[in-house]
Amino acid sequence: MSRNKKQRTKTSDLGQNRPDSAQSHEKQKQPRRFGWIPLWGWVLIFVVPLILSEYMFYIAGKRVSMILFPLAWIGFWVTMMQRSEWHILQKRKDR
Repeated sequence: MSRNKKQRTKTSDLGQNRPDSAQSHEKQKQPRRFGWIPLWGWVLIFVVPLILSEYMFYIAGKRVSMILFPLAWIGFWVTMMQRSEWHILQKRKDR
């Protein structure tokens, strides 16, 4: 166990000693994990669950949930986009 802890501190120390330009350059080199999904796919991933949940809440008669869920859903996606630096909406240069 102590060896794993030492290895973790060494790798984290290496990342701290690098200049900021080297760290940002590494981030640009890494391929995006979900880069293969087109923009219309992301729109479907956002809209379909929203519509289905609104329908479900309408059938169940949960009017308050019909208002609160879209707010939470949009907040969740804005947070995810913020954390990923809005890569989904940026133009794709490789195509």
